[in-house]
Amino acid sequence: MVTKELNPAGSFKNWDSTKMQELQNSNKSNRIGNTLLFEDDSIKVWSILLKPGDQLPFHKHTKNYTWICLTQGVAISHHENGRIVEIKYQKGDLSYYDHDTKGDFVHDLKNTGNLLLKFNTIEYK
Repeated sequence: MVTKELNPAGSFKNWDSTKMQELQNSNKSNRIGNTLLFEDDSIKVWSILLKPGDQLPFHKHTKNYTWICLTQGVAISHHENGRIVEIKYQKGDLSYYDHDTKGDFVHDLKNTGNLLLKFNTIEYK
């Protein structure tokens, strides 16, 4: 995974008005994927499937989670704090987010490439 910062946190300089409206009008749900595949007392397993141009709307992460990218592709993510990043994913990229030390955050994810982007995310309760 290669991440390129397009706009720093604390600034909304490179945000267009449409994206600002999306953030302001979002309900910032805790739904961190397109489809909930599995849930028990310990975890939720989510699938994210984004065709070129598709977007996962703004959502709020409130728990520890792990994701794995099942395809390669390119996406842009806008964060509630103003940060914008472009991410180039490779199949098999994996990451863990430690909510206990980093806290809540809100972002979206848009497939800006020409390939299908697919992730599985495990959210720990």
